[in-house]
This record gives sequence, C-alpha cells and structure tokens, in this order.
Amino acid sequence: MAGFIVAAAAIFALVRWAGTGEQPKLSVAKQWNEAIQKLGFEPVYPPVEDIQVGDVFAMISDDAVSDSATDEPFAGRSIKLLHLDLTPEIEEAYRAVYQFPATNVRPEHDGQIWPQANSTESLFKPPATRTTLPLVLFPRFTITNVKRASGSGSASAMSQLLSGGFGADASSTETVEVRFSATETYGVPAVPAELRLLDFCEDDATKGFCSQQGLRKQLSILIGKRIDDKVKDRKTGVERPRFSVELALVSRVFLARSIQTSMGEDGSTRGNVGVNRQAVLPAAAAEAAPAAAGASGDGKPQPPAPTPQAGPNEAPGGAIAFERRATSNVLLPDTLLPRPVVVGFKSVRLRPVE
Repeated sequence: MAGFIVAAAAIFALVRWAGTGEQPKLSVAKQWNEAIQKLGFEPVYPPVEDIQVGDVFAMISDDAVSDSATDEPFAGRSIKLLHLDLTPEIEEAYRAVYQFPATNVRPEHDGQIWPQANSTESLFKPPATRTTLPLVLFPRFTITNVKRASGSGSASAMSQLLSGGFGADASSTETVEVRFSATETYGVPAVPAELRLLDFCEDDATKGFCSQQGLRKQLSILIGKRIDDKVKDRKTGVERPRFSVELALVSRVFLARSIQTSMGEDGSTRGNVGVNRQAVLPAAAAEAAPAAAGASGDGKPQPPAPTPQAGPNEAPGGAIAFERRATSNVLLPDTLLPRPVVVGFKSVRLRPVE
C-alpha cells in the first residue's frame, strides 16, 4: 500500500511540474532577450530611442552564481558612462557604401516584368551625402518552450486489499512571437571603433573607467556592494569575482519603427484514479469469516456472511477523474512609432585584467 502511495505521489508531482509553466507576465524581459539574441546581437529591453553609436557602457557580462546576467534587461546590468562623437567615423564609413535606386511598385499581375528605376549616375558610386538609413530585414520568429509528462501505475501487485490503477498526464507550452517592421541600421566598422575605445582608455580624463576598480565602482550604483562578491572556482578552488565586468563602445544599432510582440501560455492537466471493487470486497469478506464462525452462543459454526454484490446499476469499482486547462496571452500591439527605437546593438568591448 505504501508503495502505491509513493508511486502515485511521484507521478502526480511530475505531472504538476509539466502542467505549470512560468507566467508570461513575469518573464517578458527574459523571453525578449532569448528571442533577440538569436538574431546575433545584444538585446535592448525595453526598446529605447536614446542609445546611439558611440555610447560607452560599463556592463555586467556574466554571473558565476546564476544566469541572471543574461536574463536581466540591459538597463538592469549596465550604466551609460558617456557618449563619444563618432560622426566623422560614421560619415567616412558610409562614403564607401553604395546606395541603389528605390524599388518600383510591384506589378499588378504575376508573371509581369518588374522594371526597376535607372540610376542617373553610376550604381557603384557612393552618394556624396547619405539622407536615408541603411535597411535591414528581420524574420518573424517564434520561440516555443514545451514541458510534457505522463505516468500510470497499478496497485494489484502492491496490496491484497486494493486493486486498481491511476494515471495522469500534463503539458504546458509557452510561446513568444516577435515581429519588427520598418527596420533600419547604422554603424561603423570594428577597427575605427576599437581605435576610439583605445584612445578613450589612454586619455587621462577617462582611463580610470578602463580598470576593474573603475568599472566596479560605477556598477555599484546598480547592485551595491554585491559587485565585489567573491566565489571559489569549482575546479581550482581559487577565489575570483562573482561578476565579470566589461567596458563596451556601441558600434552598430538596430532600429525598428514598429514592433509587435505576443506571449502566451497554454497548459493542461488530466488524471484519474480507479478502484476495482470486486477485488476489495472478497478480501474483506475473507477477513470477516473467522470472526463469524464463533459468533453464536452454542459454539456451532455459522455459515459465512453473504458477500455484498454490486447492484445491477452499480459499476464494479470506482473512479475519480479530473482535468484542468488554462490559457493566457499578453499582446503588445503593432503600433507605428513617430521615430525609430533601438531593439539591439553590437559593440567592441574591453575586459580589464583582474
């Protein structure tokens, strides 16, 4: 009997784990970060307008104790130190980038030739002055996390008094779908960005920010004294800082004028427990028979008590079944913004020596 209870408890605990997922409203930043990181750049949540190429950040890049450094929104693990004017580098970079004519309207019918506008000058002559941002296209993508578990068991081999079975199954699915529209980008190549970062670290006025002590002092504004926590390396046993810190110079930003995000959770749990009464009743009758033999006053054996029988409308057993289903959704509607916002960026980084 004890084995039956333990097995049932284990199965229902596993099913409960599969049937309960993390609530979307509590994991918006984490889901956003996971989605954007798959595009190959640093995510910015929430999207903001005031991150530019040339911004210098002190940032926490790793946490030896947990994954909180990557789960945390960028604003919660970084602090903007100042902005370097990279306008000359940006203009120089785009003086070497071709800009092709605008696309004509799509033909009304399939199979028709799609003529394109002719350039007034050479196609491979960069414009003297660029007046539009370079385009970039992001796919519409969905991240899905699925948990599923099921189990069943029988008590016939566990107890002579109980014969029955139990079973349960559950699943939960979390999805986050992101779609960017009217996307653009701009930036500078890595080499000029690295040179400006090195100049920053050699300047007497700013080189203090390029040391471990300088970065940790700035980041203590975010997380306080924890920035100096130490942990022991599991392999070597040597004590080292819990948080890794870096200096980053933004070299490219990715912009969107419209963002649509939807997050949802769908979970279901089902279970049943059944008892076979035909196995229970004979066992109970067998225990009652010896007591009935000496129940009369004259000591004569008495006939065994009749075994209860199931009535014509009664099932030869009992069962309990349950089912639960829950669905929730969070939607950030598709809204055209008056100006583009930054959804992510790339940077050149410096990690000072410990």
